[in-house]
Amino acid sequence: KLDANWSKCDERMKGSYRPSYEVMLRFYSYYKQATVGSCEIPRPGFWDPIGRYKWDAWNRLGKMSKEEAMAAYISEMKKVAQKVQKGYGVT
Repeated sequence: KLDANWSKCDERMKGSYRPSYEVMLRFYSYYKQATVGSCEIPRPGFWDPIGRYKWDAWNRLGKMSKEEAMAAYISEMKKVAQKVQKGYGVT
């Protein structure tokens, strides 16, 4: 069931909704943790600020398991979906 929910959430994120940068970084970090595992690459350099933000968000997750990251991604997606539904008047 976790894998099925993961796939649904991943597809929805590819739609037209654009969350804040903070939320996007959370999704990015959970996605990388779930698909790659813990951050084991060096931090990008000074001239790559976006890469540094992404690296920082991913690295903060430490040794979180892939399953925990998937569950966190799904949970975050549910929160976003509720906000979107309220924003469009959908109940």
